[in-house]
Amino acid sequence: MTDSISLDDLPQSEWEGTVPPDDLSVDGDNPNEQSEEMFGLLCENLRSHGWLGNAIVVDEDYTIADGEHRWRAAQEIGLDEVPVKQYDLDEPTRRLWRQELNKISGEHDTKRDALEYDYLLSNGKADDVQALTNAAGEDLDELLAEITLNQEQRVPYEYDTEHTIYFEDCVEGMRERIADNSIDCVITDPPYGFDYSARGEQDFDSLANFDDWELFEEALDELRRVATESAHVYVWWGWQFYGWMESMFRNRFDHLDTLVWVKDNFGLNANHRDRYRPQYEVCFHGTQGDDARELNNANALSNVLEYPRDATAEYEHPTQKPVALLSELIYNSTKPGDVVLDAFVGSGSTAVAAIQSNRDIIGFEIDEEYRPVIERRISEAQRQVESDANSNS
Repeated sequence: MTDSISLDDLPQSEWEGTVPPDDLSVDGDNPNEQSEEMFGLLCENLRSHGWLGNAIVVDEDYTIADGEHRWRAAQEIGLDEVPVKQYDLDEPTRRLWRQELNKISGEHDTKRDALEYDYLLSNGKADDVQALTNAAGEDLDELLAEITLNQEQRVPYEYDTEHTIYFEDCVEGMRERIADNSIDCVITDPPYGFDYSARGEQDFDSLANFDDWELFEEALDELRRVATESAHVYVWWGWQFYGWMESMFRNRFDHLDTLVWVKDNFGLNANHRDRYRPQYEVCFHGTQGDDARELNNANALSNVLEYPRDATAEYEHPTQKPVALLSELIYNSTKPGDVVLDAFVGSGSTAVAAIQSNRDIIGFEIDEEYRPVIERRISEAQRQVESDANSNS
């Protein structure tokens, strides 16, 4: 029988007490997910029963190693202080603790898990990672394979990029920030008047209230100004506005083709059972004229693009495109080091595709709701590229 020991015999934290929630911070790389329902329940439990869980574990800089969801719930209900335990942790150890402690709860995003394991492996935690994945019943090799990029469509990561997303009006932003003839490729997906439900239903009645034509006229003017003479321009659009938008596009660019993305899922028509369910979206493809760059491998390219929605993507935006689809357009129309512009960033899929393809990205998004999503996805894409380069060096 094992001799009994007291709590005082165990290693202790450097300090324990309470601090205001605003004194704590996170690094944004937590693989542990929590549904809105579970987060709401956590908030309600805090209000009804008080602080039932463990103290929040932090390092000496008050960066959270464990307890991020409890911290966010405390902020949500307006709690003025939270219990913490502070430990002397270096960065790899803090992130290792997060992986170990979080494995007992929540739903993990496997790609983010793989990125964390890759970081820990590169920072002296190989034995700990192997022990953790064995205990969790995970295949480390399979996880790491998720962050290995397609080597046929990219070159080694050799330069420092500045991936810049501005959270502001795209027309004003392009006028103030982007020089004439400085963008090598435009790929953008403007909002075009639909109301979408959580199930993907399209409210066609909202078309009658759509009044943003002036915005898109001005945006297209700016896209023409900033695009180089050799640039390719891709603008996604709904077929319901095809005639109007095609006219606006043709007045500014040489309209070479209309690409069709065939999806693996059907949309739903809210309150319109006299319509067929949509399974495709269209994209105008154009250039400035005769000096346009040739498409890579043009003879093998089709104007029908068949890409399934990303099976594991979170789809934080109703019209979010698969990264692989956007990567094909980037690969077809640019070379490594080129600058891609997205005037309507949404959830950041074009940015992710550009980074993974070793291209720079400039983008604009006026809806602050998407800032956390965009910043997280860009951070993950950068880490994935760096990880892939390290694994091949």
